[in-house]
Amino acid sequence: MRPEFVEHLRKQYEALICDLLGERLTEPAYQLADIAVAQGLWPQRMHRPITLHATTKEQAFFDPAEFWFTEHLREQWPAIRAELDTVEDPAASGFATAGLDGSSVRGGKWRQLMLWDRGRRFDKACSLFPVTAEAVSAIPEVTEFGNGFVMLSWLQPGTWIAPHCGPTNSKARTHFCIRTDEQARMRVGEETRGWQDGESFTFDDSFEHEVWNRAATPRYNLFVQFWHPELSDDDIEGIRRIEQVPQIQNAIARGQQIRAKLASYQGAFGLFAIVMGMLYIVWPYVA
Repeated sequence: MRPEFVEHLRKQYEALICDLLGERLTEPAYQLADIAVAQGLWPQRMHRPITLHATTKEQAFFDPAEFWFTEHLREQWPAIRAELDTVEDPAASGFATAGLDGSSVRGGKWRQLMLWDRGRRFDKACSLFPVTAEAVSAIPEVTEFGNGFVMLSWLQPGTWIAPHCGPTNSKARTHFCIRTDEQARMRVGEETRGWQDGESFTFDDSFEHEVWNRAATPRYNLFVQFWHPELSDDDIEGIRRIEQVPQIQNAIARGQQIRAKLASYQGAFGLFAIVMGMLYIVWPYVA
């Protein structure tokens, strides 16, 4: 099957599987997942990324000690915790409603605040939490190297994030716990863990995972995402090229729209505007 068609099938299967799991219809959901596995779409029922890279192991969790910045964050935890403890209303402190397309959160509220995304620093968000931003700025793996992001995650009491899989196994994610309760838990694959204040765990979020907070207090974490540690430099470069294709296609479409609009202009100014408009569109991809 063509790779594009394989990914199309995975999307269709995954959407239905997640809908069933969100309604707690576990048996039919996993029956459907097993059919997809038998068709060769995924390696196992708990590992269902849309884009699957064969260079990584079937490993849900990593040893946090493999990543130097987990110790760095542990050292910064008292100051980060003191900063976040001043938040009384996350919505009033810049946090936005989170949750994929909105269907993954079943009950309660999950809010997030993005500090960095793919090398871009969100200055306003970082200004709201300068201590946290300063601690994270020392981690180039998540602030500079292409696909990382840094996000504050606030899980209100009574919230359930239904089982789902991340879209690709090209990334790893660390949850650094700022504040939690023993009744807040997370399942990744077949393993369920709780968080500990000031500690981290790292996992491949393309494995099925779900989160719940049955405590009376919120749980807040710092999420940091970065390239999967088993990807080679060649793997990463290939993934970057693939991920740029939709961006280039969108740029071409925008360029065609601008060209059509500017074509109504006459004379030298019209030609100059067309050329400059097209350069503006394509320059990020050729520079």
